[in-house]
Amino acid sequence: MANRAPVIMTVDDDPHMLSIIEHHVRQWGYRHCGLQSSKQMFDKLERDIPSVILLDVALGDSDGTVLVTQLKESFPSVPVIMITANATVEAAVKSIKNGAYDFICKPLDFDRVRIEIEKAVKHNRLSLQVKAFESAARRTDFHGMIGRSEPMRKVYRLIETVAPTDAAVLILGETGTGKELAARAIHECSKRASGPFIAVNAPAIPHELIESALFGHEKGAFTGADRTHVGFCEQADGGTLFLDEICEMDYDVQAKLLRFLQDHEIQRVGAKSSKTVNVRVVAATNRLPNLQIEKNKLREDFYYRLSVVSVSLAPLRQRFEDVALLTRYFLDLAAAKYGKTAVSISTEAMNLLEAFHWPGNIRQLENLVDQIVITNSAHEIAPDMLPAEISQSTPAKRLMAHSADDSDQAGLMPTIEEMEHRLIRQALTLTANSVPQAAKQLGISEATLYRKIKKLGLTKTFDKPK
Repeated sequence: MANRAPVIMTVDDDPHMLSIIEHHVRQWGYRHCGLQSSKQMFDKLERDIPSVILLDVALGDSDGTVLVTQLKESFPSVPVIMITANATVEAAVKSIKNGAYDFICKPLDFDRVRIEIEKAVKHNRLSLQVKAFESAARRTDFHGMIGRSEPMRKVYRLIETVAPTDAAVLILGETGTGKELAARAIHECSKRASGPFIAVNAPAIPHELIESALFGHEKGAFTGADRTHVGFCEQADGGTLFLDEICEMDYDVQAKLLRFLQDHEIQRVGAKSSKTVNVRVVAATNRLPNLQIEKNKLREDFYYRLSVVSVSLAPLRQRFEDVALLTRYFLDLAAAKYGKTAVSISTEAMNLLEAFHWPGNIRQLENLVDQIVITNSAHEIAPDMLPAEISQSTPAKRLMAHSADDSDQAGLMPTIEEMEHRLIRQALTLTANSVPQAAKQLGISEATLYRKIKKLGLTKTFDKPK
């Protein structure tokens, strides 16, 4: 594995001093780059950026106190420590004023030099983290939600429309599609934005504690209730209550929440009276509600009370044009989170990510990026760094992943013939109605594809076989 130790660049026209500094710097566990002129320094900086620069004030014909200004303008994250044999108060003040991190006099006290380099390296790492987070934050498209595909633009428009109202909202989407982010976006776009946002994963709360967790309890209400507890519904007063995975809640809990939705009153366990709270409810599920109602997993009246407005989040396989944007966002965050330098991704690797079907959606992509950044030292992600399930993805798999349409989202299972129809239609669309190319994408012969086109009633004019 390549050495990822911080690089200390020393710029001094005295080769003997460069050798001494290099000896110490390497002993401290850093890499070293020694240069003897400002030209060499700027040439090197066009290719590689160090963690810290040690810069001599008197550098041949160059004035280090002027050079530091240029360095801070071009490389603001890199601390510059000035060193000089002719120390004056004026030079020190000028250097610091022009952006130097510190000023050290020769002969060098290497104990002090080591301490200052350690501090400067930490400063550099923190600056890069802040820069990465700010860069990532600027590229979030809508209140933390990332994506510029048409499915996401529809979601943004719907959220902007419904957020100013107090209507209950049900967010539908597979696991990992960002349902809580969508709920937070609704909250932030609403008149309740300054109020609390309380997220509740009710299935994770033990059944015997769920009523107390949601509605609170009075001191002494039951064994172990040694103090009054304010429940989630009351904590959300003046703001938004987000109920995640509602189809996993017990039927009796759904009934109690239904009453809360109807009258916005809560009564703590053990209390003699109820209390009215001003709460907007947003819920979410990764299940098909109609199917859950048929299975008696979801109360129909509870569902209709929650779904005044429904927001559907498309799975990542149906918005693959957002994969590159999400990947670069997660790369910046991972580099900052784990103290790594900026990491890029090759075109070949990105193509593979875009072709994958992402059963775990955005959460799976984020976890993959974290894993790659942690376990690899390269500055660029290559195809061989990706898991086999992604690197071996095929065009046919991509077509299958993208073949689902809105009827699937409504809970209707397509027949094999319907799936075949969609795959062929998708392949023809992607290849501009070229049967030879579509057949190659699908992994079948042209003759077979023509027979299927005729059988399925796809009567458009296509390229004829030669």
